[in-house]
Order: sequence, then structure tokens, then C-alpha cells
Amino acid sequence: MSTATVAAATTQRHRAASAVFLGAVFASAVGDEVASIAVLVHLAGSRQSLLIAALLVLQIAPAVLLAPLTGQLLDRRDAGRMLALASALQAVVLLAMSSWPSTGVLLAGTAAVGALGAVAAPAAVVLIPVVVGEAFPARANSLLELSRSASTLVGPVLGGVLVAAAGVRSALLADAVSFGLATLVIAVMRVRRPVAGDDRVWWQGATEGVRFLARQGELRAVLPILVFTVSASSMVNVATVFFVRGPLHAGGAALGLLTAAWGVGAMAGAAVASRREWRAPERAVQAGAAAMGLAILLYGAFAVLGVTVLMALLAGAANAYQNIAMRTAVQTRTPAELLGRAHAAAGSVVNTFFLVGFALGGVFAAADPRSTFVAAGAVTLAAAGAGLARDGLRVRRRAAPVAETEC
Repeated sequence: MSTATVAAATTQRHRAASAVFLGAVFASAVGDEVASIAVLVHLAGSRQSLLIAALLVLQIAPAVLLAPLTGQLLDRRDAGRMLALASALQAVVLLAMSSWPSTGVLLAGTAAVGALGAVAAPAAVVLIPVVVGEAFPARANSLLELSRSASTLVGPVLGGVLVAAAGVRSALLADAVSFGLATLVIAVMRVRRPVAGDDRVWWQGATEGVRFLARQGELRAVLPILVFTVSASSMVNVATVFFVRGPLHAGGAALGLLTAAWGVGAMAGAAVASRREWRAPERAVQAGAAAMGLAILLYGAFAVLGVTVLMALLAGAANAYQNIAMRTAVQTRTPAELLGRAHAAAGSVVNTFFLVGFALGGVFAAADPRSTFVAAGAVTLAAAGAGLARDGLRVRRRAAPVAETEC
């Protein structure tokens, strides 16, 4: 058999494996969206805003608090097995939530699913380049982002339909089934990421991912920009409903259109990123942040539905582009033995500032949603612009001695 034939067969196998793996990720992500809508609708019936706030915190906080431990786990145990186990346990928890959908069970179950998701999310990121077989991880990360972006379009609609037609129990059961299918697929595929043995006590080295991000120059330089972008996007999530009802003088249809536009833009941004092979993905992080900041700024400045739809498309595309570039930067700058901890630490930073953005949006968005958009966009744009300017100055300084020598 010729080398070309072997290479073609290998490529075909990787494509088939990646399609199956991404299908499993998509199914479980759609299930998550369905369950989130179901629990939100159920708790909203109590008319207690604190329960809604508790739900949002319980969805995100485990990924923040458990990141050092989950990253350590993925660097000391096979990520494929951990992903299958976490998915199976999520299915069990969701079955319990479906069987006893009381407020206490729903909140406790949400916390448990979030804690298991703190393992599953970085595990999928670590595994996707292995499954896709890409030497450069940008395309693999783009496929993962595309799958997740598509789930945010399909999941809420499906969740709303299921809750309206069959109630919260059926929606939670559907999510349990999606995780059960994902477990089966991952187990049958036998996706493996070999790890080196480590004789240290299990908690030793848990914070090495955070320390690595703080030491690694290129990653350390873009983390503040990521912080601004994440905070801005979560502030926008809170402010959008008030912006639609206030400055836009519109209703639910406009809110749905803008939400869908962001999701479609994210899919477009992932498609664009899949064609990139960045030598310096950190600059792509900064460029994505600049585009997103500009889009959010213009979104708020022009309270016209047509303009806001276009800006939502651009913001969604820039957000996905930046997410992919940041994952790629972590993967290309991090030694293999630290990869799980580095991804978990980066995810912890993102989720922490999601919470910060939610809090800021909760304080300012209702009173002045337009200014919330403008301020979030302006700060993000300024931070990204400063990063790009600093990098440009650094490049010129490095080139200057060479030019003087040639003269």
C-alpha cells in the first residue's frame, strides 16, 4: 500500500471519528441548554429572583472553584475515561432531577452537573486535537466551537418546546438521554490521551496550571484582554432584554432575533478560524477582542434593530474567533504534561469573569442598558487596542537593531 493511500485512509478515519465525537459533544450541549431552560422556567414560577441568581451561580461556580483539581485529574488520568465517567454521572444526576423536580433537588442537581462539567469541558478541549488528528490545533478547536455554538441555537428552542408540551420532567429526561448517548459514544470510540505516571500526593501540583499561565509571557499578556472581553459579553447578556424593551422599543421576537444572530455569528467566526494556522495566536485573541468591543459599542450607540442585528452577528463571530485563538494559544504554549491544568485554569478565569460581568450587568443594565453596551464595548476595544499597540511596538524594537546593523 502506498504512503499516499495510507495517509488518505488515516485522514478518513480521523474525519469519521471527529464527526462522531463532535456529534456526541453537540448532543450533550443541546441537552444542557434544554435542561437549563427547563430549570429556569420551573424556578421562575416561584417569582423569587434569588433562586434565578442562585441557578446562574451554580451553573458556573463549580468550574471556577474546582479548576485546580480537575486540571490535575486530567493530567494524571486518561482524559477519555474521565470524560466518559463524568458524562455517565451527569446522566444519573439528571435522571434524579427528572424524577424529583423539587426546588432543592433542582438546585443541588444543577450544582452536581456543574461540578462534573468542570471535568468534562476541559477534557473535551484536551481530547479534540487527538480525535481530529490535527498537528496544529486551530481547526480542531474551531470544530469544537462550531458544535457548541450550534447547540446554543438549537437547545433553547428545543427546551422551550419540550417544557411547553411535556413539562420540566421530560426536558430533564431528554438531557439525561443525551449524556447517556455521549457516554456510550465516547466509550465505544475509546478515545485515549496517555499521561505520564506521577507518584506525588494527588493534590500536589494542582495549582501548577495557574502558575504556568502567570509565568508564560505570551499567555500572561493576553489574559487581561480575555478578562475584559468575557466581562463585557456577560454584561451584554444581562443588558440585552432591557435594551430590547427600552431603547429598541421591541419585544420577544426582537430578543430572539438578536440572540440567534449572535449564535449564527459565532458559527461564522468558528468557520473563519478553522482556516487559520496562527504563528502567534495571541494576536488573534487581541484582534477578536477589538472586533467584539467595536461591535458591542456600535450595538449600543445605534438603537436601530437592523444595525443591532448586524452588530450581534459581528460580536458573535469575534467572540468565537477569540475563544478558538485562546484555546489554540494555550495548547501551543503549554507542555503536554500541564495541558489539562492549563486549560482548566484558563476556563476558571473565563468563568470567574462571567460571574463578574453578570454582577455588573445586574447593577447597571436595568437602569441604563444603552450605556452598559457602550461602556462594555469601549473598555474592551481600548484594552485590545492597547495590547495590539504594545505588540507592534515590541516588534519594531526587535527589528530596529537589525536595521541599524544592515546600514
